[in-house]
Amino acid sequence: MSTGFPLLVGAGPLPELKMRQACEALARACRCPLSTVASGASPAEILQTNPAATGLVRLSGDAARTSAKGDASWLQALADWRQPVLLLTSAEPDGAIPGAAAAYAALCRELQVPLLGLVQLQGRWNGPARRRDGLSWLGWIPDEKHPDQAECVDALALRLQLRNPA
Repeated sequence: MSTGFPLLVGAGPLPELKMRQACEALARACRCPLSTVASGASPAEILQTNPAATGLVRLSGDAARTSAKGDASWLQALADWRQPVLLLTSAEPDGAIPGAAAAYAALCRELQVPLLGLVQLQGRWNGPARRRDGLSWLGWIPDEKHPDQAECVDALALRLQLRNPA
């Protein structure tokens, strides 16, 4: 079983810039390094080095997609390696969440991926709607120009650090 930080995974393919900015902000708040792994890389080769032991690792691309060689998807490998995952999902400007968030959370449950929860990227945070949708939300990372961005990122970082008191 893996120890350390969760792997940061998009609930479906996310815009690269949006995901990178959010992950960089979270890594700064956690005071740890951030590395990026392309979804085309071999999960077994990457996971055997336990890259999340000392910092955040962002998976760039679609984690549910099987490789061109027919290998298992990253999500299946993350389940097999018992690697904790934090799902990141984009929000619409009005705060609506696409169905991909619920679909990826369900896929994680089906595969038995250790899912810590979901994080909304940008958009407007709608707490009552997040509580009603039944997903395990851990927080929100607003746009970097939003006045609450630092507070939200710091709160999320604190949750991750309390989980990983290294």
